Amino acid sequence: MGIAIVQTGNQKIRYGLINKRGDLIGNTQYKKIFPFKEGLAAVQHKKRFGYIDAKGNILIEAKYSKVSSFSEGLAAVQKDGKCGYIDKNGNEIIPLTYSRCLDFDDGKAIVFNGMRKAGVINKTGEVIISPSINGLVGFSNKRGLIRAGSWNYYYITEEARFYDGYYDYAQSFEHGIAIVQKNGKWGIINHNGMPVITSKYDKIEPFQNGYAKVRINGFSGLTNLKGELIVLPEYELISYVGEGLFRVEQGDKVGYFDSMGEWIWNLQN
Repeated sequence: MGIAIVQTGNQKIRYGLINKRGDLIGNTQYKKIFPFKEGLAAVQHKKRFGYIDAKGNILIEAKYSKVSSFSEGLAAVQKDGKCGYIDKNGNEIIPLTYSRCLDFDDGKAIVFNGMRKAGVINKTGEVIISPSINGLVGFSNKRGLIRAGSWNYYYITEEARFYDGYYDYAQSFEHGIAIVQKNGKWGIINHNGMPVITSKYDKIEPFQNGYAKVRINGFSGLTNLKGELIVLPEYELISYVGEGLFRVEQGDKVGYFDSMGEWIWNLQN
């Protein structure tokens, strides 16, 4: 966007925007400017919050007690102890009737009534799951993730139906799959709860760029979204370096794989 958030003042710290020439954009100095997302940034003016654009223009008046960044065109805002969602023009799309509102993800958002009772709504405000569930920590790919106690996770459908057992640990679904831990070992399940990768690894890290690191007996490998091992777990370290390339280390040797698991540069000192 060609702009940066800057801090000014010593005794009285304020925030503003500058362009590439270092010129201050706009005249208002805010108590806080949050990172830009979807073209807008939340700002704090006195004790209230609103939004500005990349030119420093106030697009949505600072009148809320709490706000979030925009996500999928909507932002959660709170006033008088209740939250709902507004669009980028400041229009109230979903009325401020909930006690807590999380960001939209894949067209759905988790909302709360009271401290613990959670449910799911869509972007028109239609209730998918009534706010009545304790421990709802995520909802994506039409599956909700429930944390029931310290080491007890399970999934529900959009109809709030329980399915396919409990896990020691679990992550929300992404790209139709989810990473789970059972009996101390890690695997990957599909939307139907069937294993894409059986629970056999010591650790599976979250997917990035369509790939996840797997560890067994202290060594790392790489799997894709289909559960196919493209790099066997034989290396001390493995990391994504960009442009579809992965760096692996074994002892004092370094090599590079492509996203098909083919050597680009064999292990060498």
